[in-house]
Amino acid sequence: MAFFAAVTLLFVAAVYVCGAGETASAEENLVTVEMTFGDNRSFYEDIPLEAPDFTVTSEFHDRRINAPYAEKIRCVEENLSRGSSPKAALLYCFPLLEQKVDEIIKSVNCLPVDATITFKPYARPMFYITREHIGYSVNEQRLYYDIYNALRKSPSARVKVSADELKPSVTAEELKTYTALRASFTTDYSHSNENRKHNIRLALSKINGKTLKKGEEFSFNKTVGKRSAANGFQEAKIILEGEYVEGVGGGVCQASTTVYNCALLADMKITSVRNHSLAPSYIAPSFDAMVNSGSSDMKFVNESDGPVFIRAYGDDTTAHVEIYGLKMPYKIVKESKVVSRSAVPEDKFFTDTENKYVSEEMLSGETKRVSYGAAGLSSEGYLSYYRNGVLIERKLIRKDVYRSVQGLVAVKP
Repeated sequence: MAFFAAVTLLFVAAVYVCGAGETASAEENLVTVEMTFGDNRSFYEDIPLEAPDFTVTSEFHDRRINAPYAEKIRCVEENLSRGSSPKAALLYCFPLLEQKVDEIIKSVNCLPVDATITFKPYARPMFYITREHIGYSVNEQRLYYDIYNALRKSPSARVKVSADELKPSVTAEELKTYTALRASFTTDYSHSNENRKHNIRLALSKINGKTLKKGEEFSFNKTVGKRSAANGFQEAKIILEGEYVEGVGGGVCQASTTVYNCALLADMKITSVRNHSLAPSYIAPSFDAMVNSGSSDMKFVNESDGPVFIRAYGDDTTAHVEIYGLKMPYKIVKESKVVSRSAVPEDKFFTDTENKYVSEEMLSGETKRVSYGAAGLSSEGYLSYYRNGVLIERKLIRKDVYRSVQGLVAVKP
């Protein structure tokens, strides 16, 4: 109300100015409103106002601003009967009430706060969940109407502020349901050299703690990064064009294979996987996942009804992967089936002129086996789904072909 910009507000100890020549005792005119919501409190006291000139004094009189309690209530009721809102009707006679009402509304109104979950795979417990908080919203017109009803009964009004509850969209109880172990899987690398073990552990460490939202895709290559010395990887055996050769990042495919198998058992949707040219020794045929920094990636999508959390790590002998999320509605069992197998090719002998495999104590012409040969094979991968121990579905997920490989035998020059 613009005209109050020029008004000086004064406390008058014993006499209220009601208009030209009108007075009333402070006791008759004292109106207070206490508004509470929990620990929040706002207190309004109807103080007299002194008008700076005759024009404002006249408006004070018309609006009953300095009138006795009973007269002001009658004025409010008159305005309500003319169609004014509860707020407009009250502020017509109690212009300073708005500040205190705004004060309590501001202290009560708050947005809801969703519960949150933090995944710390190395901590115990691994999941830290904060509780949700309800929000509140005060209906301003309803509050003014409650104040009016309270003032009708007594000049010393006490009003309990009512507010609509705003429910959070995520609760702590809901988040707890996302912490069930959906699946775990391990592969053994106890016979690997230290460089290969290092590479597997490093790749798993880059995956550890990964969270996938509902519908989000996991990419092994994006998560682990380029297999390079700059990225911390070391030289170890890799399969290249059907042969085992030295290469930076050797062993990383065992990490991707371990993640892949855990994803299968956790009922993730596989969107990209490729087999090796040679069947690896650490996993059954049709369940390997060959990756490289260029053309081959292992990907899957979280199609569960909530987030999933990946714990991945390696110790001295074993690669471990665990996936947490909503409890699985069934159990998934993998099955590898060899459809055909070729003969193991004859060994390949080579003269070890660099004495890389033979020793000085060996006589010329003596041999030392470097690796064993393996048969080529074709295979199929199946997943079987069990609910309460009863098979409900069995499906073929892959068909693969692996080359045969010659055994290598070093000959002392």
